[in-house]
Amino acid sequence: MATIHIKLANAVDGGTSPCEGKVRFIPIRRYNRGDTVIVPKPFEVTLADGEANATIIDTDTMGCWAVTELPGTPQEYTRYVQVPTTSETLEYTDLIDVNPSTLLPTTVTAGPLLQIALAADAQAALAYSRTHPETLVLYSEEESINAMAATVSEIAAVRTAVQTQANHATGAARTAVVAAEAATQNLQHIEDTAKQIGVMAGAIIDAAGNNGETSPSTGQTQDTPVQEDPAAGKGEE
Repeated sequence: MATIHIKLANAVDGGTSPCEGKVRFIPIRRYNRGDTVIVPKPFEVTLADGEANATIIDTDTMGCWAVTELPGTPQEYTRYVQVPTTSETLEYTDLIDVNPSTLLPTTVTAGPLLQIALAADAQAALAYSRTHPETLVLYSEEESINAMAATVSEIAAVRTAVQTQANHATGAARTAVVAAEAATQNLQHIEDTAKQIGVMAGAIIDAAGNNGETSPSTGQTQDTPVQEDPAAGKGEE
């Protein structure tokens, strides 16, 4: 139950003076509690120095209260107000005025009709709301949860596929690196072999040059003088 603080004053010569009347509270609807119909009783509170406190049932179950101000004059004023569920003290001036027939706030009674649309899930509701901002879009939380779960599963599957491709790519890259290293080693062996062949060819050429020397002036091969044996020209005696 909520406590309502009421403060009323009369206008007097450009100022105000406290009212000395009463305030009447009348429920406009009954409500059910189990198999029992609850009929709230109307009641009145008396103003003291223009103020009074009233503890009343909230309007979540009974619609609204009709509050009639009786300021001690023939003139009466009636408001239809909603009372929220709270344990705090509320100011009478802060209560929301409603239409007693529709229970809608009086500030929106003359407004446009509320348009409502149904969507399959939260994503569809968001997409529809972007193009229809004046429409209230409702959707099933269960369907949205299922859609989100499916989306999460799809994301997990995509991540797994990407990781698998990355692993394959890494393996292929490693294979390419190994092949490149092997090719580099083979090329080095070929270069080393070529160097060895070059060294051997140079040695063969040098050896061939030493076996047949040429004349520095004519370029022809010089004959090596033959030494005669002194005993060769003498006959036997």
